[in-house]
Amino acid sequence: MTFFAVGIVLSSCGVESNSSSPSLAPASLHGAVGGQFEAAFPTQVSDKTYRDTGKRQPHYGMGVLTGVDFTSGSGEPPTVNVSVETLTNIVPARRVRAFLRSYLPTSHGGRIITWHGHEAAVAKVPGCNPSGQCDGDVGTLVVLDGIKLFSIWTSQISVELASAEFQTFRIVRN
Repeated sequence: MTFFAVGIVLSSCGVESNSSSPSLAPASLHGAVGGQFEAAFPTQVSDKTYRDTGKRQPHYGMGVLTGVDFTSGSGEPPTVNVSVETLTNIVPARRVRAFLRSYLPTSHGGRIITWHGHEAAVAKVPGCNPSGQCDGDVGTLVVLDGIKLFSIWTSQISVELASAEFQTFRIVRN
């Protein structure tokens, strides 16, 4: 009976319970035709285009021609970055898994998955600074679509929010 009374008192005082979790912003459309995607960004998105050499990487049998980085947030949770790279050619099938893993945090390996019909890789790890203090979770999702590579990196306060962020990502067909 005492717990019930305390619950009523706390609820009447406007104290929020811990069961409510922060929500993500709605997904929005970004990118150019052939490389468009939807994702939930926490703040205004800035984008930067860059050109690469297109030099083939011997390990993977392809190179990167161009990329566009979409960034939102300050680096502290919540932050979301999406990179869309245009490759010189399709990654040879026997090298796809190693290629996708090369975009993940190296010390954790991650998992190879299928993401909405595409070869992909995912990893979620504690977000720690160089002093060893951890303030959330970092997730990376890498999705290969022909000669387009989508790399999504997020810093969130929990692994559940990092996973939820990935669920907002989808490639848009034009």
